[in-house]
Amino acid sequence: MKHVKCLIAAALATWVLPLSAYAADYSFLTEAPSDYYPPTAYEDTYGSQYHYGGPNVVDYQIPELTYGVLSNTQTGNMEKIRLPGLQSAVSTADEGGYGVGSGMPDIADIPGLDQFPAFTQPAYTSAEGMERPDGSLGTLKIPKLDISMKVWQGETDSSMSKGLGHYVSTSAWDGNIGVCGHNRGARYTIGSIKELEVGDTVTYNTIYGTRTYAVSIVKIISSSDWSYLQATADNRITITTCLADHPESRVLVQAIEVE
Repeated sequence: MKHVKCLIAAALATWVLPLSAYAADYSFLTEAPSDYYPPTAYEDTYGSQYHYGGPNVVDYQIPELTYGVLSNTQTGNMEKIRLPGLQSAVSTADEGGYGVGSGMPDIADIPGLDQFPAFTQPAYTSAEGMERPDGSLGTLKIPKLDISMKVWQGETDSSMSKGLGHYVSTSAWDGNIGVCGHNRGARYTIGSIKELEVGDTVTYNTIYGTRTYAVSIVKIISSSDWSYLQATADNRITITTCLADHPESRVLVQAIEVE
């Protein structure tokens, strides 16, 4: 029995000793990344000791301004720059801050600003009140093609049976005037406009007077392309008609007013 007890004691000693050594070497402590827990001590943050009752480094650090927030620190010039039409008149208050004033604003001298073209409002004249005694809006003439036709309101068969139709979405005088006509198979046709060349003249007479235009574009466009009828700041006239045997296309002529 004593021999058995000695064997059991020896076995227990052999199993416990390695376990104790393994537990002593294991640690639950880990080091956190340095960038996850930034230092909070004043000396680490600002690089100097804190002076109680005296000036400190943090007192001279000016925070970055949020866009649109004015400052009375008088630091930098960007908050003082004034863009045309973008800010109200500004006057300097007694405390040095910037407030709204009633004086005329100063325009900042920004290099290259004069290279940008000034915005020009598109021109437009309503057809209302423009009808002549016979009901037409005007008379279009193309000397080179011996064309002289009256223009009637509406891009309709009724209008084009009497001459040319006026696109109701376009101007009737100032700006871009859009007109259309048949290319063939009717009493009034303008299919020959495809023969015009750049520089040929077109005249248009209304109750407001007569203008002369010089052809700038002659081309074939898609029947769904309406971009050439957009309003313009200058005075021009846009003429369209069908292209024979090509229902998906249109003949476009655009002319710009000449002095």
